[in-house]
Amino acid sequence: MCSGQGTCVMQGPCKCQYLDGSVIDLERIAKKGSFAFPYQAPTTVGTNFVYAYNPCFPVTDTENCKDVAACQQDTNSKQRYSIGDAIPSGFFGSDSSITIGYTSTDQHGSNKYLTVNLVCDQSVKTPKFEVKGETSTNFYEYTLTSECCCPNGCLGPAPSSGLSFGSILCIIFPCLLVVYLLVGAIFMKFARGASGKEVIPNYSFWSDFPALVKVLTLYICLKCSFFLDASLNII
Repeated sequence: MCSGQGTCVMQGPCKCQYLDGSVIDLERIAKKGSFAFPYQAPTTVGTNFVYAYNPCFPVTDTENCKDVAACQQDTNSKQRYSIGDAIPSGFFGSDSSITIGYTSTDQHGSNKYLTVNLVCDQSVKTPKFEVKGETSTNFYEYTLTSECCCPNGCLGPAPSSGLSFGSILCIIFPCLLVVYLLVGAIFMKFARGASGKEVIPNYSFWSDFPALVKVLTLYICLKCSFFLDASLNII
């Protein structure tokens, strides 16, 4: 893995690049259309505000929080206020001490300033989001801990979250076939009194199945050959 030393130059709303070519990219842990980190209370005691955050993609949840990266909500009045526009003001710091800065102007004309501290931890596969809250008037602070905060920590596509539909079918079909044959054989033997190969359910169909496959294959090949010849004649 690249060292990620020096400054990290902003390459997009959630990506920066070091001089050695390594990058910090948060896109894998972001969401589209909603907050990746929903409203939660800060570590500050005695506050009635909760905070949300989403890197990379703008979020709109109310008229006052439109196309934003971060919002603050008053738990009493339920009013929400933007504290960070979707496009950050920049990536700051150097080496492993990188922060993302955001600014915003709320509906009352007040300027807001948000700092998101990026903590690199390659063992943290599920991001940890911590809200420090309003550290001073109109200044806010978050901390995001993740492998994606490390240089080249989240390159390439995200790992698959599970089996694909096709894989599930490949697993289920053989199982169903075994159950079908087993239950059918028991039924044919004890309910119908069949013996030998006749205990196989629908034996006549399965015995003719290879021939049916052969006929279908030949039919498809003939059709393909016909269309190919027709195309060559046209050319």
